[in-house]
Amino acid sequence: MLQADRLRSLRLKNNHTYASLAKAISLTMRQIVRYEAGEADPSSDVVTRMANVFNVSADYLLGRTDDPTPPAHQSDLTPDERDILAALRRDDPLTAIKLIVQTLDKPDSNLPN
Repeated sequence: MLQADRLRSLRLKNNHTYASLAKAISLTMRQIVRYEAGEADPSSDVVTRMANVFNVSADYLLGRTDDPTPPAHQSDLTPDERDILAALRRDDPLTAIKLIVQTLDKPDSNLPN
């Protein structure tokens, strides 16, 4: 179920009127008002479009997480980050830690120090 308060907060934070948000996600203003009032639930397609417009995760809009950060895509990761993630997915934390340390020691590392 869509969290109406989060939708309203995101709409206002991003300086959207009902009309501008409706246009951005191809809906009517009345539908946006109904979603914010908790009178209707959007389809998964509409939730996805909202998440894209606000650059948040669909899970955040649905109240499944308090972290609005959208999931990272593989293409957004550097080769070092992909290697670290692969080690973690293999349940090999020691290798992941070694890779993190090696990456941080690189002068051109774009991982946070």
